[in-house]
Amino acid sequence: MVDLSVQATPITADAVASHRQPDTIGVHLYASGTSDLPGLGATLADRVRRQIPGAPSAAAWDFMSIAMSVFAADRFVLRSGSPNGWTRVIGLDVAVVDPMPWTAQASELAEALRFLTGDVWHLNFRAGGLACPHVEGRLHDRDAICLFSGGLDSFLGAVAALNGGARPFLVSQGSAKEIGPQKQLAAALGLEGHRFEGRVAERWRQPYEGSTRARSILFFAYGALAATGCGIREVLVPENALIAINPPFTNRRMGSLSTRTTHPHFMSRLNQIWAATGVQAELRNPFFATTKGEMLARGHHPHLVDLASKTYSCGKGKRANGQCGRCVPCLIRRASFHAAGMHDGTLYLNDLRASSRNDDVLAARHAVAAHDGDGPREIGRWVARAGPLPADAATRALTIDAVGRGLAELGALFGTVRWR
Repeated sequence: MVDLSVQATPITADAVASHRQPDTIGVHLYASGTSDLPGLGATLADRVRRQIPGAPSAAAWDFMSIAMSVFAADRFVLRSGSPNGWTRVIGLDVAVVDPMPWTAQASELAEALRFLTGDVWHLNFRAGGLACPHVEGRLHDRDAICLFSGGLDSFLGAVAALNGGARPFLVSQGSAKEIGPQKQLAAALGLEGHRFEGRVAERWRQPYEGSTRARSILFFAYGALAATGCGIREVLVPENALIAINPPFTNRRMGSLSTRTTHPHFMSRLNQIWAATGVQAELRNPFFATTKGEMLARGHHPHLVDLASKTYSCGKGKRANGQCGRCVPCLIRRASFHAAGMHDGTLYLNDLRASSRNDDVLAARHAVAAHDGDGPREIGRWVARAGPLPADAATRALTIDAVGRGLAELGALFGTVRWR
């Protein structure tokens, strides 16, 4: 087991000594860190003070500390060191302001994280965490919190909120490839002045673990900060059904290639944990029963096609230095433009026809062929392999049907390609 001891108070000799113990990593939250002790989120408190209209709740702030700690563990602990090359056993010791509610929910949160990352988590919470920064409250007119990654779904989510008469406050995680699209798209929607941008990034010795299964927990934590700071309970998580469920396209993609970042089961578990710990926020995906193509076709904006093409969806952009055009998110993106009958002006790095032997393309083509003609029962069994589906029968049926329609959009795109 690898232990992470996460502290939010000044670095001490004891903390550095603990970091040097075998299989123990010390992490200093809300600080730049040192060569001996990695830091995380050095600018976050200042960004909260400047960008969120009111003070987040103490419970939401403690969850932010926990989320950063989970993210650090996910990046600093390499899967290659585990016995099976994937499943890690991680002990996380986190300093928060009020450990009591989190201690009561430690086992529930550990199980939720196991579902999210595929690892075994052991969580311990102790006092001594940094308190939420003082925020000078100011008047605002926002009535919706919307996660805004710079991707196509999040852009369409903001468009839908505006078209529905809402005044959204956007929440972003600023990273190198996404900051530009986030700013450009938010400005085009008149929302750049109503956006929180966190910039939590790992800063330690490389290599970092590249699977990043826990990244969404940062977004959700930002959403809780913004929601409690604005006095708005609901946090919108715009995600099409196929990506949210992310059923395995082939048998071998069950683990390492099937992410669960916005899976309804994880979001539901996190909502329950938040309710039990006093985090007055609730995650909701308004597009749980919608395909990406349907989301795009229903969007209304005078420059919709041009702005949609400027969004960033690629799942392998950091490695490819652009939108690759053939990873699963890129394939679903391309299929959505085709389904909506809109020109896709995205500059992709790879031609689809020439990518016929690419692993992601082959897997997607296999899934389309394997489930061609399947009815709701067969699609439902496939979808359930990604994780528990909503307990409500009507919600479950809508989700399954939307995943099937999303797969059909991929099939329609592939039908236009003369594969090499």
